[in-house]
Amino acid sequence: MTKELNVLYQFDNNYAPYAGISMLSLFENNKHIDTINVYCAAMDDVSDENIKWLNKTAAGYHRQISYLDTMAAVKQIKEMKLGVWNGSLATWIKIFIIGGFIEKHNKLLYIDSDTLIEGSLADLCDYDFEGKAVASVVDSLGFERLQQLGIQENKYYYNAGVMFLNLEYFRQHEGYYDNMIKHLAKNVDRYPANDQDLLNDYFGKNIKQMSPQYNLQGFHYMYSDNLYFKVYGKYDYYSKEEIEAAKNDVRILHFFRAIGDYPWTEGNYHPLKAEFERWKNMSLWRNRPNEEKKRSLVFKIERKMYRYLPKAVFLHIFKFITKYVVG
Repeated sequence: MTKELNVLYQFDNNYAPYAGISMLSLFENNKHIDTINVYCAAMDDVSDENIKWLNKTAAGYHRQISYLDTMAAVKQIKEMKLGVWNGSLATWIKIFIIGGFIEKHNKLLYIDSDTLIEGSLADLCDYDFEGKAVASVVDSLGFERLQQLGIQENKYYYNAGVMFLNLEYFRQHEGYYDNMIKHLAKNVDRYPANDQDLLNDYFGKNIKQMSPQYNLQGFHYMYSDNLYFKVYGKYDYYSKEEIEAAKNDVRILHFFRAIGDYPWTEGNYHPLKAEFERWKNMSLWRNRPNEEKKRSLVFKIERKMYRYLPKAVFLHIFKFITKYVVG
């Protein structure tokens, strides 16, 4: 049987190189999948050079990229006054273009640009959603968000960096997509985490939990499993054994910011820096310098604490701050 995978990326010009590096890893580790349809929801500021290199990356594996018109989506995002993320509206694009895929495909895998595809995604070609509208991986740090959002019926808070959409479900449940947009319009002020809060609030129990290997988050490389579960273990999450198994068979690696930085930020302490650099050096963006960053006093203090305090002490402080200060 022919294997087909439909993948969606979204990005502005700042994230285009990292989307390209992620696509390189996707193509390299999935040569065995017959058809990979890659769709890019690119903002209109993406440079011609980045587009050229994205296309060249795909062509090197005999793949093609389809670029989506995002103008209508951006207009709708602005009209609804949705919040930015890292200074960009791009985080919302996927929500407003899903509708265009409902009659086209049965499944659509959305992948953030700050990822690396470290293994085969062939299992997703025949994935069983078990009647759910979307599949996702539990967030490694979002344990307080359900309570903050006032959601009582859900047990888990999911990460939106990788979302596997069951478009067949959308087709079979008329109005489901339109109701999502209406729900967002009514509740946008409740969503400081933007599309991730929407995912958990609207889909709720209609989310199938995926193995953490499909969105293994960088936090698990900053601390030992024993320390992580000692600090966060009282929450509903994957078991220590499930996390260890995911580390031994990673499919999608998700960076997140660590101590305020991505692995491409100058002077970062990111635990996945070496792995990112390995893929970057294989890419057409190999000569791209790390990004300069003016860090706030808060992040400067956080970096000092992370560097000099025992990891157990720092992690307890980090948990307190994210729960009572940031939250």
